[in-house]
Amino acid sequence: MKIRRILTNNAAVVLDENDQEQIVCGKGIAYKKRPGDELDEALINQTFVLQPDSKLKMQLEQLLMDIPLEYVVLANDIVKMVKVAMDIKISDSLIISLADHIYGVMKRLEEGYGIPNGLIWEIKRFYEKEFEIGMLAKEMIEQKLDVKLAIDEAAYIAMHIVNSETDNSTMDETIKITKIMQDILKIVRLYFNVEFDEDSGYYYRFIMHLKYFARRILRHEELANEDNNDLAQIIFAKYQSANACAQKIASFLAETLNYHISDEEKMYITIHIHNAISKGIKKAGDKV
Repeated sequence: MKIRRILTNNAAVVLDENDQEQIVCGKGIAYKKRPGDELDEALINQTFVLQPDSKLKMQLEQLLMDIPLEYVVLANDIVKMVKVAMDIKISDSLIISLADHIYGVMKRLEEGYGIPNGLIWEIKRFYEKEFEIGMLAKEMIEQKLDVKLAIDEAAYIAMHIVNSETDNSTMDETIKITKIMQDILKIVRLYFNVEFDEDSGYYYRFIMHLKYFARRILRHEELANEDNNDLAQIIFAKYQSANACAQKIASFLAETLNYHISDEEKMYITIHIHNAISKGIKKAGDKV
């Protein structure tokens, strides 16, 4: 295995037996080495195989040159855990964002301050599974780096995970999606003067719909036209209260985000509101 580029004493780009580039890491792996030298494979404790000339590969190379190797290795271990726990496709870019986040957290700890997460309660409610995994990742960081982190960090990690679940998503988009969901749920709660049962399957399905709906809003996408106008009118007439609430949501989004909801989209929101309100709210005597 020959060295192609040296990133640090602990990381290098090498050519494997098929002349494909890999990034390999290990303590002192490239110390006093030069491009073209053979690498001692016994020193390798981490290997990254990425698409050649990909943006992610270049970002990882830069990251390894900029921050301590242990943070990248830890981030990679967390990503492996996330992939097993979530059982869905997770972008490898999560390694980059998590390693950079861990680096920032450690720097802030050295300087004696943290950054509160203003969306922590919304993240716990809207992204329950991701938050649970964020808590596990927080524990991994604490154990590996011998530090104590605030619960806010679990929420930040959860947001990175959410971000990695969708192609071309950004942290800014994830924050905006969460805020849109928060605003819509507030409109529904106030309109019907209720509190949702967050353990209800109807509430969960409503949340999932809002998540993708909010993403479509930010990306200026619309549902495919399936000629559901007649069905929409039937739904509006059948669920008049839910439709009136959906109209308030439509007016709010038009005023604040200049987004105009199609009748088809409003139909689905009306159905979800009806189900959440009729079957997914806390009843008298329920524990808060």
